[in-house]
Amino acid sequence: MFALAPGKGILSHREPGGVVHAYIALRRSEEWLGEIDFNNAAAAKVRIAAEFEGWAPALTAFIADSDSAPVLRLIHSLPQEHCRPRVPGVTLLGDAAHLMAPSGEGANLAMYDGAELAKAIIAHPDDLEAALTVYEQQLFPRSTKAAQEAEEVNDILYGAQSQHSLVKMFTQ
Repeated sequence: MFALAPGKGILSHREPGGVVHAYIALRRSEEWLGEIDFNNAAAAKVRIAAEFEGWAPALTAFIADSDSAPVLRLIHSLPQEHCRPRVPGVTLLGDAAHLMAPSGEGANLAMYDGAELAKAIIAHPDDLEAALTVYEQQLFPRSTKAAQEAEEVNDILYGAQSQHSLVKMFTQ
């Protein structure tokens, strides 16, 4: 379930055992978030719910009536065109190589990285450095494209046209 507005959203999904897991997304500064006492669950819920004033009570209930305390999860990302110099004997994959905003592709990218790294090692069994070089030559352009797509997804979800852009994405 997605309920979206510019800069914020309430997202949820059902888990096994009839549990509903909700995510509350807010595009706010670390300083703003730092003003919320997450050690005081009741106060944190009130502060977060205030950001959704005027929203349907069935939606704000995901915040106010939750059985669990809110958990702060900051979103960090590397620059879209992140590339690091080759370090002999070392490479990166998954979030270590391309940390980006959530887009639904993180685990897929990590598995793909692992498969591509394995293919490069198999293709260069006697030269690990050549294998790592080949892998990274493909990794960083792929990572740039994935980071750009992740930013597009987050703009669809939380950008200025968020109320309409998700529907548009699914209907095009």
